[in-house]
Amino acid sequence: MKKGIIIAVALIIVLIVSFFLWHAHLNRLRSDMEYHIEAFYEHFEQAEVQSALDEAVEAKVLAERLRDNEALDAVSSYIEVSEAVIRGNAYFEDGQYEHARNTFSSALDDAIKIDNLNYNFIIELIAITDAYIRFFELIEQADNLLERDILNLALRVYEEALLVATTLSFEDGKELATISIQHVEELIFLARLAEAADLESQGTMYFLNGDYRESITLLRGALEIYYELGEILRVAAVQARIDLAEQRIEEQDRLETEELYNYGEQDAEYPPASSPDDEHERVISNYEHNRGIDFDLRTLIDNQNQPPASLVRMGTRPGLNEGWYNGCGWVAAYNSLIILGNPMHPAEIVHHFETTGGTVWDGVFGTFPHAIEGLFVELDYDVNHTLFPQITLNLDDTIRNSRVAILAYMHTSAAHYIVIEYRPEDGTFVVYNDSFARRRSATLGLDSNLHQGAVIDSVNALIRESPNILFTFSLITIN
Repeated sequence: MKKGIIIAVALIIVLIVSFFLWHAHLNRLRSDMEYHIEAFYEHFEQAEVQSALDEAVEAKVLAERLRDNEALDAVSSYIEVSEAVIRGNAYFEDGQYEHARNTFSSALDDAIKIDNLNYNFIIELIAITDAYIRFFELIEQADNLLERDILNLALRVYEEALLVATTLSFEDGKELATISIQHVEELIFLARLAEAADLESQGTMYFLNGDYRESITLLRGALEIYYELGEILRVAAVQARIDLAEQRIEEQDRLETEELYNYGEQDAEYPPASSPDDEHERVISNYEHNRGIDFDLRTLIDNQNQPPASLVRMGTRPGLNEGWYNGCGWVAAYNSLIILGNPMHPAEIVHHFETTGGTVWDGVFGTFPHAIEGLFVELDYDVNHTLFPQITLNLDDTIRNSRVAILAYMHTSAAHYIVIEYRPEDGTFVVYNDSFARRRSATLGLDSNLHQGAVIDSVNALIRESPNILFTFSLITIN
């Protein structure tokens, strides 16, 4: 009996001790769970999401051991929020910004439901992601504008994208936007340069057609753009052309004044228009005069200021209709035909120009480029004609591929045609009837073996390095 009592008391004591030990164990588990939950909050507040997730997982294990469903539900929500943020970060790192944005938004919605959780960094992640999305939207928008050649607006959008990337410290984005901006700026520069070149081209054509006032208007438009672009050399060339046009206007006014004086100072009226018969008689008179000048049709003309070239007449204005003054166009045609092995007397060439409207202002300003082109087309040659060739061609390369070339340029006093023949045996060019080429030839010492023409090393260099040559306006190549 006594022994049974002792056993019973011992069992009671064991149960009591076990109860207290188990209760202490549960308290320790709960304390540990609460510690992990508190650690989760701290890590989450510092945006240390992986560490926060690790703490939440530990807390979940303890909640399951404690069979605390309320704590288990809470910890499970911590895990879901943390995992959502981690997935969002993974999308973000992979450049899937829309997915990242949606995942961060879902995480924020869940985080708002958790008491005392500081989710401000999720809001910041959403804002940053929105900024990245905005950056790429701007890049795409600018790319589309660029494809449609809306360059100025594309530039502004790329600049806005660069500002967004700079704010984000997004180095790859900054590089992309900067490269795009540089590309568009170059395209805008080239477009403005092309606009100026077009104005310059139109102004020059008006100049060649004798409409100097319209020429000045267009050239001044080109000049303004060249100033804007900092194209100083082009500014100087166009300004020289404007000055020359103004000089020509003065010459025209002077000639008209002289004509008025010659036809009666008291009436101050223009002379009556000449009849077709009068024009025909003058053309025939020039033709007969020119046929009487002896040319051997073998010797090329290298100086139109000397007889017999200086004696040839084209046009009707005394003193302004002789070869020394206006003959470079027909001289170029004459020299080219000799080189091609098909010589023609200057009288025939001049007669062709005078009867086909090929002279500029009755020959005072020489011959139209298209008239020279037309002569060789009528003679069944393979002809290519390029206006303002330096803009689109390499003069040296183009002339190398022709049998003969006729180049026209404007210099500080007038316009001039020259003939150029390439010599493949020594890689040089022979230029006829050009004082600038003769000077370059003498400087380089290349003309000692030639009786006619000037040997030069480069047509490009001749034009570029002759300070009095302003620009080329026509290149006719013949094969």
